[in-house]
Amino acid sequence: MKKGKLCRALFRGAVTCLTAGFLLLSGPASSPAGGVQEVVFKVGEKNYFVNEKSFTMDASPFIEQGRTYVPLRYLALALNVAEKDIQWDENTRTVLLTRDSVTVKLTVGSKTITVNGQAKTIDMAPVIRDGRSYLPARHVAEALGYRVEWNQQNRTVRVEPAAPPGSGQSSSGGMGQVVVQGNGVNVRSGPGLEHPVVTRVNRGERLAVLGKVPDWYQVQLPGGGTGWIVAWYVLEEGQSTGGRDSPIAGEPVPGDDISRGSPGGRPQPGDGSNQGQDRSGSPGQQQPGAPSPPGNGDTGGNGGEQSQGTALTRLEVTPAGKVTRVTVTAEGAMTYHVFKLTSPDRLVVDLTGVHPGNVPPEMSVNTEAVNKLRVGWFSKSPDVTRLVFDLTRPVRYRAGLSADGRTLEMQIYIPDPGDVLRDVVIAVDPGHGGPDPGALGNGLKEKDITLRMAQRVADLLSAKGASPLLTRNADYEVGLYERTDMANRAGAEIFVSIHINANVSPAVSGTATYILSPAGGGDPNRREESRKLASHIQAQLVQRLGLENDGVLEANFAVLRTSVMPAVLVEVAYISNPQEAALLTQDWFVEETAQGIVQGIADYLSERWG
Repeated sequence: MKKGKLCRALFRGAVTCLTAGFLLLSGPASSPAGGVQEVVFKVGEKNYFVNEKSFTMDASPFIEQGRTYVPLRYLALALNVAEKDIQWDENTRTVLLTRDSVTVKLTVGSKTITVNGQAKTIDMAPVIRDGRSYLPARHVAEALGYRVEWNQQNRTVRVEPAAPPGSGQSSSGGMGQVVVQGNGVNVRSGPGLEHPVVTRVNRGERLAVLGKVPDWYQVQLPGGGTGWIVAWYVLEEGQSTGGRDSPIAGEPVPGDDISRGSPGGRPQPGDGSNQGQDRSGSPGQQQPGAPSPPGNGDTGGNGGEQSQGTALTRLEVTPAGKVTRVTVTAEGAMTYHVFKLTSPDRLVVDLTGVHPGNVPPEMSVNTEAVNKLRVGWFSKSPDVTRLVFDLTRPVRYRAGLSADGRTLEMQIYIPDPGDVLRDVVIAVDPGHGGPDPGALGNGLKEKDITLRMAQRVADLLSAKGASPLLTRNADYEVGLYERTDMANRAGAEIFVSIHINANVSPAVSGTATYILSPAGGGDPNRREESRKLASHIQAQLVQRLGLENDGVLEANFAVLRTSVMPAVLVEVAYISNPQEAALLTQDWFVEETAQGIVQGIADYLSERWG
């Protein structure tokens, strides 16, 4: 059995946040190599897991007075802190950890943690027992850019990056996270324009929330620093727009100057000059639309000036039977990106390299698929014009750009009941790959089986007119966050991750399909859609494969948490079970698995189109 699969099994069911746990300063250990995506410790066991690979330590985690104690040295090494950068001063009873540009300092008996010179109060002080030092796990991990979760049922501690590498997200500390909605948005040292800019962040980055005041969020930054960002340019993760459109949600608002490139009631997201990006509108501070005062870090052009770049020259929307045809023409070349929003249903098209020009900000369409179209200047530097189609119901679309990049042609339509897969972008994710074999059992490797199944799923989807996206199509490594990044960027409507299960007992068997647990947060509507998708796939697999029905289960898997569309993770069978392992080598079993997944997707879409 692959120990990484035991790690996965440890996290089935609900996951609750870790209260302040502790780390045990212990003896030396070998340093696991590569980027760290997940570290798991289990109370009472001397094995721990880094990226689902097993390592051994000379001490085991334990629980005392409701607190979890984990060996500090092993965690530090697992998080790529070098041995020489784990320092203990016996005289001052101080622990000093250094990684990259981050320095973390704690002292026994003191309820203060210092990160890069910034002091923060913590709820429990480090202690010395039996000649060893114990330190707060959660605060140390957060300072290094990770989040920590505790599973009471399985008595496991998991540490993982709070966001995909490079995104700048960190642990929420119980207050959640915000998603940045503009480009080049200032983060300041305090909640107001009088405070200096400490860094800038871009659209899509996730930041942990440490505190709130009116119009501002205090957030944690990469490397353990903190800062303040104006509330207008972030959206709380999982926050619903309540059926309305909002600059926070990243859509143009009819009648608001934000959609025409001049800061009116609120600042313009992504303004390349940084003009007014973090104005709170509070008394005594700079008001939206006013020139930036000297020395505030926001100097540059007037946000109200019309761009001199490439403009749209033509925007036509015409009915053609059941199809709504859209033609967009610009003075110069542009690129486009299409994605969907729900509650209510909208189709969004971002046109990069152009500004709206004299195109009307709103058009009444009233076709079978589209009620109206709204146009806005979403950002500058580069110019991005956003088209938002308000839909009558979920739709399909086709889009194509002319050879010179100046004309975009689109067809928006409601599919026939028997044609629900046509033009649907579906991400198919074969688990593991490359140096990560996944589960091992009965002479088989999970990575080989999942790839074979996923390739067959993609073939079947293509034959039915869908547009499958394989996150890997050969035996190579793909990071957990890379997989969902591919799907998110491609505008996939569905994400299906294919895995093979394992257990320490060879008698355990069955098929299960997972959705994101409530502990993973996210949009409740997306979670409910994921449950519907999982139910259809699970029903098809149980019927076709004849294995024990383990049901639709919940877990906080990374690929389920970081995808923005309905997402499921299928555990087809147990590689550790000799009978099921034998089935996994059979062509008919692979074929029935693929057919079941595809039919489950089709059943889900048919129900959705109703």
